[in-house]
Amino acid sequence: MYCLVYQSEASAALVPADIEALLVKARAFNHDQGITGCLLYFRGCFLQYLEGNQLKVLSLYDQIRADKRHSEVKLLTHSQIEKREFKDWDMAYENFYGDNELINYLKLVVTDFLEDPLKKLSPNPSSVQFWDHVSRMLLSRQTR
Repeated sequence: MYCLVYQSEASAALVPADIEALLVKARAFNHDQGITGCLLYFRGCFLQYLEGNQLKVLSLYDQIRADKRHSEVKLLTHSQIEKREFKDWDMAYENFYGDNELINYLKLVVTDFLEDPLKKLSPNPSSVQFWDHVSRMLLSRQTR
């Protein structure tokens, strides 16, 4: 099992309806390819965690890098993993707009990371520990 995390800047022309359409297509594609993961959108930036077969994830990442809906695609980390963090989601999604007490901690971490990526934050969006927190947060919201 393989995981990859990247960040990018969303196109200024991208609106919420565009993101919803992107998610519909991504979820169908990921389901067919056996890829799971999570997409976070915050202050015009995407952070995405992808997991699955290494060749399929890397092929998808190549497609993502060529996608004109965002720019400045930057690989944060990639590694072999023992288990999926998002096994129940073809593509989990969270938009950090608005005030949501469940994600305030994650919002602070992402803010600090985007402002100063070299800052040693634990967990940070390039760590598996961070994505474990995201996964647990999303699961807790589903069970409410």
